[in-house]
Amino acid sequence: MIELKLNLKPLIKKLQISSKRTLSGEMVGEYRTAFRGKGLDFVGYRTYVPTDDANMIDWKASLRSNDLLVKILIEERFLKVLLLFDVSNSMLFSSTDKLKCEYAAELIASLSFVILHTGDGVGLVMLNNNIVKEIPINLGPKQYYMIISALSNPAYYGGKFDLVRVLRSVLDRVKRDTQIIIVSDFIGVADEWEDTLKLFGGKCEISGIMIRDPVDNSFPTEKKQILLEDPYSSNKLVVDPKIVKEDYDRKAREQIERIKDSFAKINSGFLELETTQSFVMPIIRFFHARRKKWR
Repeated sequence: MIELKLNLKPLIKKLQISSKRTLSGEMVGEYRTAFRGKGLDFVGYRTYVPTDDANMIDWKASLRSNDLLVKILIEERFLKVLLLFDVSNSMLFSSTDKLKCEYAAELIASLSFVILHTGDGVGLVMLNNNIVKEIPINLGPKQYYMIISALSNPAYYGGKFDLVRVLRSVLDRVKRDTQIIIVSDFIGVADEWEDTLKLFGGKCEISGIMIRDPVDNSFPTEKKQILLEDPYSSNKLVVDPKIVKEDYDRKAREQIERIKDSFAKINSGFLELETTQSFVMPIIRFFHARRKKWR
């Protein structure tokens, strides 16, 4: 097992520098339009111009002023986003130089930066088969560093996995207008997963981001036998790659499709990421696709 590093200081510095560059600018822009506000607020009037929609003319105000006036409406922007982060044992795996949980922590730190940069609120729940750490939704610089501090604490990582149990616990107290984003490898979800997801989908908007190691998706091609260990029970098994690879790869694809379909059934967003790729452009495309869906 690779050592759990979780040194996010270089990432924080990078995010601070990039706030005036592409990462923040493009990602913030796509996020802002992908996640809709709760409505429109009236803030005043301005003079009508020929390119305006005539339906926006306020005739009563126009008669009083002897000039054609249109209403100025702005989006009621403040959103509440809750990031649910799976920190169970399977997220501590890697066949490369970065654990899945390290990759996910960097992603969550970046998302938190973007969300807070727009003036929205963000919170974090780190979970395994229980809630390990919870930071209620808030906004401002202090909130960002509270999230970074939690993400950087190795004590919060590891343990068994029961996403259904934790989701039901969160569902009982989450507010209806909250945006939920689940970050997990979704390995080992229970049979009741889809029913629980439907309950969430009926109450608030929910999206899923799947983090996978290359070995999660395809069994390595080796000429020698490999020792496998269950991350939750520590049971071990010696296998021959030539014998198991075909079935393993098929089961992995079926597992991914199951999770993907469960989000599609409630018309929710889903993004699949592999730890060998940068998450920046996939996240931007994810926000862009979500924006197009709501047009």
